[in-house]
Amino acid sequence: MLRVLEAQAPPKQNASDTISTLSGRLASATLLEDRRAAIQGLRSFAKDYPASVASGALRGLISELQKDVEDVDTEKVVLETLLMLFNPNPNSQEASEDIALWLADEFSQRQENITVLLDLLETPDFYSRLYALQLLTAVCASRPERTQECILSAPLGTTRLVAVLDDAREAVRAAGLLLLNDVTLGSIELQKLVAFENAFDRVFTLIQGDGSLARGTIIVQDCLSLLANLLHLNAANQSLFRETGFVTRLAKLLADNSAVQVGDDDLDLKATREKNLWGLLAILRMFLVPGNVGTQANQAAFEKHGILQQVLGLGFDSSISPRVRAEVSLDA
Repeated sequence: MLRVLEAQAPPKQNASDTISTLSGRLASATLLEDRRAAIQGLRSFAKDYPASVASGALRGLISELQKDVEDVDTEKVVLETLLMLFNPNPNSQEASEDIALWLADEFSQRQENITVLLDLLETPDFYSRLYALQLLTAVCASRPERTQECILSAPLGTTRLVAVLDDAREAVRAAGLLLLNDVTLGSIELQKLVAFENAFDRVFTLIQGDGSLARGTIIVQDCLSLLANLLHLNAANQSLFRETGFVTRLAKLLADNSAVQVGDDDLDLKATREKNLWGLLAILRMFLVPGNVGTQANQAAFEKHGILQQVLGLGFDSSISPRVRAEVSLDA
């Protein structure tokens, strides 16, 4: 009597085995389609198994950014996977702060890894630009000094970053603002280079385009933060700002703010305006630190362009909260 043997299903692979197999395929595949398929598989595990994916495939993923740079679809998947590793599922057993440090070290310890992300800012593709900016921001959050060094060493590093502010797409501009805020913090050299890339004009253009102080969104707040980074205790940048005519732009912001009437019942708009106004007053105070180089010249420029009178007027504006008017007394 013949016995019919039941077909046995192949044993199930666990996540670790699958990730190891996909990592091997990424490293050995010679065809673009095979590498892309491996990356797509790794992407499906990146959020829940960040340590496993990073340990097996991080260097392969980074090298893929250079290997298939002309293939936009593959670049997008690689960038998405890398971003997921920096932002894993918080409920994952593998999620930890150490992973972000490990990833940032792998990127920042090799100049070419940061350079390739800056190179992506030259491409017109939306996702390549946006994700490259977000990755640079993630690396900078964990290793700020090393990221700053890499940007300074990269060909046209600051030029590429500042040029992002001209991008017609709001998401790209917003990501660029966040990154510029991070990389200019505490770096006098980067502050000077960014300022000489016509950053002041670009920032004021963004502020005006976003509704200025009275109606501006988080974009205006990020712009004011960038101005503060570039001007705080930086005599060279303050001199450049003053001598290239940007004090008049400050006066215009204050004038535009005074021209807009905000009703007491519009609490959201009122809160936004006062937050932006508070930020601008903090910037004005940076020009007026007693004993600093350039303070007298700054005072003279403020008086010449009517800023002193405008600020005093804010102090008597009953529609402005006492908190903001207290800032006015400090500036005046």
